[in-house]
Amino acid sequence: MPALSGTSSNVAAVALSTPTARTDVSPVAVSPVDPQVHTRIDQYLDALGAPLRMGNDARNIAQALVSTMRALIAARPDLADAQFDFSSSNGMLVVSSATLRDRDRMWLQGQLNGNASLVQAVQAFHDDAVAGYAMWAQADGRALSPSELESVSRQADGLVSFMDLFGKLGVEAQKSLMTDGKYYTADGAALNLAQNPASATGFLSFMRSVDAAALGSSVFVTSSGHTLYGALRMDVFGMNSAVMPNFFPPSDTRSLGMDATA
Repeated sequence: MPALSGTSSNVAAVALSTPTARTDVSPVAVSPVDPQVHTRIDQYLDALGAPLRMGNDARNIAQALVSTMRALIAARPDLADAQFDFSSSNGMLVVSSATLRDRDRMWLQGQLNGNASLVQAVQAFHDDAVAGYAMWAQADGRALSPSELESVSRQADGLVSFMDLFGKLGVEAQKSLMTDGKYYTADGAALNLAQNPASATGFLSFMRSVDAAALGSSVFVTSSGHTLYGALRMDVFGMNSAVMPNFFPPSDTRSLGMDATA
């Protein structure tokens, strides 16, 4: 076999001219890709990114909620441990609770709606959900009419209750942590992502654990007594968790890709 030297094109030419070069490989037929196909794939991929964007929105919602929960405890300590949840409805936040009196529930609802950053973050979550649904429909060749888009917007309003969503995200994240010891925040409090965030005090405790995980400032003490610093760095809201709603229209599309004939 001759020595291979020179340019890459010469190398390829020599290799193909030698007796050992393979000749039994079936040719691969590659068809030109219609630019329209590329556009549809891009649309599907954009739609599939909606749950991750909604996770980022959920982070913004939780961060915006912190100030209101602190203010609630200061103004109404009697409601500090009250269980409640909230969702979006036509641009407003609606509080639900099985235990709060109606006047207390309405007071709390007013506090949440008075937080412009919180309302804006919830609207972004809603809008990203609707945009992902609409983009998938468009990629399927069935763009939504104005009335259909309005219907999808109403469905997105009832997609999640946010305290429930925070709790599910935390429980899912907790499953990935080491179990042969305990995690602590920098101030010595137990780190627990799976705790119930559905009250003002519970939510603030939940967020202390979430923040410690995100900053990598927690410590892990093993069951044998060893201390590990910086053993956890996790963004609970950025994990593209399975608990984040996949809000898409009914579709026959099951996979994205190109066919090649060998």
